[in-house]
Amino acid sequence: MKRLLNITAIIFATIVAFAGCDKIEEGDYLIFAGSSGSWYEGQPVADHTKRVFVEKYTGVRCVNCPSADVAISALQNTYGHDVVAVSIHAGALARPWNGFADLRTTDGDEWNNYFGIEAYPSIMINRSKTGNAWNIITAVGGIAAGVENAIGLPADIAMNITTEYDAASRGVTIFPNIEFVENITAPLTITLLVMEDGIVGKQTTPEGNDENYVFNHVLRDVITDLWGADIDADGNQGTCRMGAFTYTLPQEYVAENCHIVAFISNKDTREILQCAETSIVE
Repeated sequence: MKRLLNITAIIFATIVAFAGCDKIEEGDYLIFAGSSGSWYEGQPVADHTKRVFVEKYTGVRCVNCPSADVAISALQNTYGHDVVAVSIHAGALARPWNGFADLRTTDGDEWNNYFGIEAYPSIMINRSKTGNAWNIITAVGGIAAGVENAIGLPADIAMNITTEYDAASRGVTIFPNIEFVENITAPLTITLLVMEDGIVGKQTTPEGNDENYVFNHVLRDVITDLWGADIDADGNQGTCRMGAFTYTLPQEYVAENCHIVAFISNKDTREILQCAETSIVE
């Protein structure tokens, strides 16, 4: 169940704070409540880099999946925040071990089924397609080439995200700020998710079962609808919009290890045009 709340008063206060000393006149912003969050006038985004979204489908019983973790970690060491990775535990090989955490999610299972993932690990980069077929990488050696082919491409839309976290209530308010670098006529959605690092559990490896394996980038929950919330914007070059979404972090998640990931998709094709990541606790 999604934990989106209507906090119009808080959002209005945030608008005022975001605008600094400038007075916001009625009509300068648009607020509406619901699962699409709330949207209002944003600010230009300094970084126009098109980041790469690496989506890994994996399982704790998958002997080759740790090598994909190594490959993705190396790419993040090389490209830093330009590579945003999420690890989705799904499928038969994600069946949990007795006495260890179940890292599967309903959302991850739905994506796994929709994209037709059958081998593990499987990696998708920006949910790209060739014709009508999803570009799914099943050879670990292909991950680096896939990322390198996507790095450095021009961005049609720029985005950064910030969060405010209340430790007492475990409430998180998420502010994605976007700028249209080019005109975009396609309908767009934004998907927000929570991922967690540092989860220790049991993983099959080529050397045997490791009961102290550290799982990072683990998908914990999709905050928006599975396929995202509509972005309230005209799509014209130079348009800037900021959204506000709220979420209650479940008690079993370690807040200090959790991150919010946002990605913007073409609503018709599912292709990911931009992504960003930020920690919940600074």
